[in-house]
Amino acid sequence: MSSYQPPRQARARATVERIFEATVRLLADRPFEAISVADIVSEAHTSVGAFYKRFSSKDALLPVLLDWIHRQQFEAIESFVEESKWRGIGLCGRVDAFVDSLVQSYQQHHHLMRALVARQYSADNAQSSEQIESGERTLRYYADWLLACRDEIRHPRPEIAVPIGLTGLVTQAQTRLLFDARSIELS
Repeated sequence: MSSYQPPRQARARATVERIFEATVRLLADRPFEAISVADIVSEAHTSVGAFYKRFSSKDALLPVLLDWIHRQQFEAIESFVEESKWRGIGLCGRVDAFVDSLVQSYQQHHHLMRALVARQYSADNAQSSEQIESGERTLRYYADWLLACRDEIRHPRPEIAVPIGLTGLVTQAQTRLLFDARSIELS
């Protein structure tokens, strides 16, 4: 579990924010493993000391970065599933839009998403309660959005089938798009 404590002073918060933004920019071009702390602080226009004041290592940055990204993305998720946008669009249209959005995100932010997913599945990952809650909340938002088309779902227990289906779909996308691995075929 991360022992990261967010800074209280505005200047220190701004430095951490620059570190996060710099890491995301660097991940646009190369894998996390190919990025050094020196690269991050250079891109963030800060010092190595400022980095190590908040993070014990580059790897310690990942779970905190993941929390930051989840907070950034949650507004986009809420906007995406806003029901007024989806009136008259059935289950197939919603699933197609979800898959398109997922594929686009994984392709556009390939190295970032790969690093974050690899971190989530690593043996040393201890997710914070905030990370677990964020993942559960995201799944609930998407599941509720699809369950608005409950009458189109043939499974006898849609409230169970939809979250399982979403989880399987995301896992398949991660396997194929982020790790170039073969996975089972799903229609």
